[in-house]
Amino acid sequence: MDQRPGSSHEDRLRSGSADWAVKSDHAVISPWVAGSDLASASLKSSPTPLPLTETPDSAAMAVASKKKGAAASIKKVPRRARPGGSKRMKNMKTGSAALGVDEASGDEESDNGPYCLCRGPDDHRWMICCERCEDWFHGECINMNKEIGENLIEKFICPNCTAERVATIYKRTCSLGACRKPARLTQSQPSVFCSNEHAQTWWERMVSRLPRARAKNGLSDQLAQDEFVALLNDALSELLSDEEQKFLDEAARARSELAEETLLCHKMFALIELAQERRRAAITAGRFGDDICGYDSRLDAVSARDVFSAFVKSPEGEEVFKNSKLDDPLGEDDAVRGMCERKRCKTHSGWQKMLPSGVKHHIREMAGQAAEVEEEEQIVRRAVAERWRRRQAESNWVESVHE
Repeated sequence: MDQRPGSSHEDRLRSGSADWAVKSDHAVISPWVAGSDLASASLKSSPTPLPLTETPDSAAMAVASKKKGAAASIKKVPRRARPGGSKRMKNMKTGSAALGVDEASGDEESDNGPYCLCRGPDDHRWMICCERCEDWFHGECINMNKEIGENLIEKFICPNCTAERVATIYKRTCSLGACRKPARLTQSQPSVFCSNEHAQTWWERMVSRLPRARAKNGLSDQLAQDEFVALLNDALSELLSDEEQKFLDEAARARSELAEETLLCHKMFALIELAQERRRAAITAGRFGDDICGYDSRLDAVSARDVFSAFVKSPEGEEVFKNSKLDDPLGEDDAVRGMCERKRCKTHSGWQKMLPSGVKHHIREMAGQAAEVEEEEQIVRRAVAERWRRRQAESNWVESVHE
């Protein structure tokens, strides 16, 4: 039988290429990939090897490159993601979502910025988003700390977008001293304080500033504590029974004592801070190292109400709280006298954290007790008010007639 290897090989190539073209009717194929497939088919059917210009590995790499290019051209990521939710703060980008965006966008977008007034990168410092231009700003660059930015900013407008009628809107701050939390103005019962605890503390501080009794000479117009609390009384006092009046008097006395004790706790906290400042000053001056205990002997009075009260009234205590400084107990200039100079001291271990924590816990307990006493007072007063309203509505009275 006469066979021509050449024509049989050409027929196989034609039939193979035709079948392959039918299967990939809707695909976009690179001519390099087609050539490699034809070459593979010829190697299987013909004993004579044909010269190849591309290896299977390079062909696979070409296919992968083509597919990756197609995916990158279809999926586009915006250059600057719009922050979602009511809070426009940004801390850091982590997790699989951030990795997915980086892989899909390729070299188009990165955290190298530019952001902020400094036009720098997102280096994982705290940032806040402008509500107008939607650019991100480092808190350090705009002189805003994280606590205020997260708690007291209602709407942030960056310096570039700030105009005469467009500016940052702040929430109202709690009325208690240095508290940096927003007041509860939008709740069902609005309050200028962030919590009931701060409201009670504000009231106790105000009452504690007043003298406990009026001056004997009678020349001062300043009210005493009991007189000030008596201002809360109204016409309901005529409707109070002796038992109710006695209960309210005892409750007012209890709240006054709690207010005094709360004031002592705040002074305890101030003394602990002064002791910590003295220890840091001694370390800075090179008197001892960071591993020294530094416990001041005058902190023994902390958490002992009667002992601390005596210390506050003593000349040394008055001098300490007047100057807001803890000096040498003997009045000399020794920076470490009265301080524990042991390393890894077991007796005073953790005093810098344990003492303030204990004082804060005691303040919270007294605030809770004062709230309970006030609630009991309100129950009695509401009952009396209800009796008064019924008397006004019914117009009933009792008249005693003597013969």
